[in-house]
Amino acid sequence: MEKDGSTDVAVYVVWSSQVGGRERNVGEAAEMVPDRRARHYWDGDQVVGKAFQPILGTPEAAWDVWMLFDKGVRWEGDAPPRPTWWEHQLRGMPSELLLDSKRFAAKASSLRQ
Repeated sequence: MEKDGSTDVAVYVVWSSQVGGRERNVGEAAEMVPDRRARHYWDGDQVVGKAFQPILGTPEAAWDVWMLFDKGVRWEGDAPPRPTWWEHQLRGMPSELLLDSKRFAAKASSLRQ
């Protein structure tokens, strides 16, 4: 995000209650993603993570994942769309998809071409 300031990028940050997170922590946590394009949401019931769990194949509600979607993709209906690319730092998941900010940035850049 620091290297790409384009306005056609949308960033949705969903904070949830894994590892003891609480809604009152969102303001401080949001400082980790200060980009003006970022929209921050609280999901205390892990609705979003549970919706992505079967799509990503995570052992529990998906959290601590980064996802990319092609431009124009919309969440319509009950199930969310499948991401074009995603990475994680979850136990028991493929190590080749472990969070890598440089790789993720390259994937994001390739979607905009």
